[in-house]
Amino acid sequence: MRGDCGELRLGLPRDRRIAKALLAKCLALLAACALLFSCSYRKPNIILIVADDLGFETIGAYGGASYATPNIDALAASGVRFTHTYSTPLCSPSRVQLMTGRYTHRSYTRWGVLPPAEISFAQLLRNAGYATFAAGKWQLWGHQLLWDPDGDCCLHQGQTPDDAGFDDYLLWYVGGKGNRYADPLLWTAPDRSAEHAGQYGPAVVADFLIDRIERHVRANPRQPFLAYYPMILPHAPFTPTPDDAGWSTDRHADDPAHFPAMVEYADKLVGRLMAKLDELGIRDDTLVLFTADNGTPTGIESRMSDGTTIIGAKGRTTDGGTRVPLIASWPRVVRRGSVSDALVDFTDVLPSLAEAASLFSVPDDRIIDGVSFTPLLWRSVLRNGVLRSIAPKTRNWVFTDYRPKFPGVAETAYVRDRRFKLYDDGRFYDVANDALEERPLAADALTGKARRARGKLQTALDRLLTDTANVAVRGKPR
Repeated sequence: MRGDCGELRLGLPRDRRIAKALLAKCLALLAACALLFSCSYRKPNIILIVADDLGFETIGAYGGASYATPNIDALAASGVRFTHTYSTPLCSPSRVQLMTGRYTHRSYTRWGVLPPAEISFAQLLRNAGYATFAAGKWQLWGHQLLWDPDGDCCLHQGQTPDDAGFDDYLLWYVGGKGNRYADPLLWTAPDRSAEHAGQYGPAVVADFLIDRIERHVRANPRQPFLAYYPMILPHAPFTPTPDDAGWSTDRHADDPAHFPAMVEYADKLVGRLMAKLDELGIRDDTLVLFTADNGTPTGIESRMSDGTTIIGAKGRTTDGGTRVPLIASWPRVVRRGSVSDALVDFTDVLPSLAEAASLFSVPDDRIIDGVSFTPLLWRSVLRNGVLRSIAPKTRNWVFTDYRPKFPGVAETAYVRDRRFKLYDDGRFYDVANDALEERPLAADALTGKARRARGKLQTALDRLLTDTANVAVRGKPR
């Protein structure tokens, strides 16, 4: 790893684009340094919460009206709510992108596998002095596939939580076995698991994480921690929670009618975690991120406060499968009640966590596709006299190479901005006015904003698809 400001000498390099890129890096570094020295900056604790199958429409702060989410809503009110955050349509490729900061054509090989050569955000932060914990769902080590139990994919081809940089953890799905909800089978090491008879998996892993944070803070108050919380909820099967009457009669019953209670139990666990941070006196110095790995399960109908209905579309490339919440709360730094329309995708998580942790560079032996959104969290600080003219770098588009190696999934690639979306087969949509993508726009009839947007997205897609082809030919990450 290295910084690049030392390469900027008197005069400009012949390639002015390189000069501008170097200058932007140096200015961003100066902005961060100003923040460090002028605002008594300290490395924050970081908690990354990733709900399992939870589209933006399920959250009250995003206009959802079907479920009670007061704790997540309060989290949004305490920080920044991003309105244009996009995952991939399915969990496994989303989680690999999130871990690596790299698009799937560089980092994704098999279903449920984080390739051993990839570097995770936990490895980066642990190397920077962070204690690292994980609790919830792990789907990155590789496991026997339910649809091909006798096949050669993909048992133990990925990374264990230890490999990926976590000091301590309690997780479901390390070995691909056992229940996640009632009577869960949970793992503390790849070869150490235990069934928690009579207990509820989401509550058990939340208890572990809260206890682990408390013990760390009391024993090592000066050492920051990273807590990765990939929630088990509210993924199918849709079973009763301990707050439901059905828990005492048939706690394994699977019925979509339980989905609302599962969302609300997830919200309850977020509230418990936030309450512990307040109790420990570390809330102001903790960056809490809340998101989800993909949209709501197919067929789940959620009502919005404006009277519209959104139907979950997990696995599909429409907004119903890919548009997810992203909330960032960091009381000492972030202005309360902020809303950002910046484009964000899951490759942005790794560089954002690295920058928040004062790591001003990411691995330079590989392409990192993500763009840090951490400067967007600092904007209120920068406006108070620290390098006012420095504008955070933001995206003009997000890209998805959707080849999850999952049965029945049609492979495709697309690039989009806030309004328009272009697929690799030429389909072009005004998704702001056609969220279900039912009315493709004809290329020869475009005018104004649509024509300019298509040109911009085509340029990006051509470059990315060429890049994808080169990676496939080379057979290894670039």
